[in-house]
Amino acid sequence: MNYWVFDGESKIREVAEDEASEAGSCNGCDSSSAKVKIIRAGIDNGDIYSFTRAGSEGVIPSSSATALVSHCPSGEFKSGQRVFLSSYSKTKSDVRPMGYLRDYACVPTDNLYELPDAIADNDVVFIDTIAKACNLIDKLEIKPSQTVIINGVSVINLIIAQLLRYHQALPIMIDSDDDKLALAQDLGVDFIINSSQENVPYMVKSFTSGKMANALVVDLDILTDMDELPYCLAMGGKIALVNANSAVKCFKIDFVNVLSRELSIFGIKDGEGKVSMAINLLAMNKVKVSPLIGEVVGFAQVPELMQKQEGRLSSLMNIVKCNC
Repeated sequence: MNYWVFDGESKIREVAEDEASEAGSCNGCDSSSAKVKIIRAGIDNGDIYSFTRAGSEGVIPSSSATALVSHCPSGEFKSGQRVFLSSYSKTKSDVRPMGYLRDYACVPTDNLYELPDAIADNDVVFIDTIAKACNLIDKLEIKPSQTVIINGVSVINLIIAQLLRYHQALPIMIDSDDDKLALAQDLGVDFIINSSQENVPYMVKSFTSGKMANALVVDLDILTDMDELPYCLAMGGKIALVNANSAVKCFKIDFVNVLSRELSIFGIKDGEGKVSMAINLLAMNKVKVSPLIGEVVGFAQVPELMQKQEGRLSSLMNIVKCNC
């Protein structure tokens, strides 16, 4: 069994099978686990941040993956069956999820989910992100024809935009990059605003016929400034916060405006409880993720992929083919 380990401050090393055995890594599985061969592993912004962060020694990256079952003592899964490896358990657990950037692993069956054939191997690694987006949509309680501002083009924000359209709501995507906004348009977002060229509150007012938006979604990983964003919301609007992998945790916000408009702010931590729903949405093509794939590299090319990121958070998901 081989796997990659981050040792902090942009250091990475591969642990070979004999070294893994010496460290006590699992070569067999108990009745509550299954041995799997991992074929795809996703590298998201959380992994990019861990790679560069001091004090992240011993971190095995990737929190979601596609795999084939090699052996399942309980018989719950068949040998050769394709499964999704999630960071979220089917039953609530305080156990920290393992990193999936490996060739083989022993994974608790509570973290394995059956997959329909309709989902491509590369697309599978987006399921946890879709699940998190589903939890956010539920908490927003958005009704059809209501408008939601999405601040910045990122993987989860583009998924949220598609889910809003699925629920017949109207997403407004804001970004300063025309190429990223074009991607949002390709995925069905009709209302876009280039924040580097246009007055954001004025454009939101124009799109909403003066009513302003009902909610605002903020991906903190890509946020640079949210001072003017509350001005774009109607009375009683909601602000949903997601992700916080960046080292920058302080943002300027006008709380006077938050209070005067009686805005509510909440955060979404994870996608627990929504994995099966996410799988169904992906299988039914209600959410498209193939355009959100960045680089696809082989297992041996992981160091080059991480060094190429140079600590910059990405608007796409990178994928490692662990079987080559």
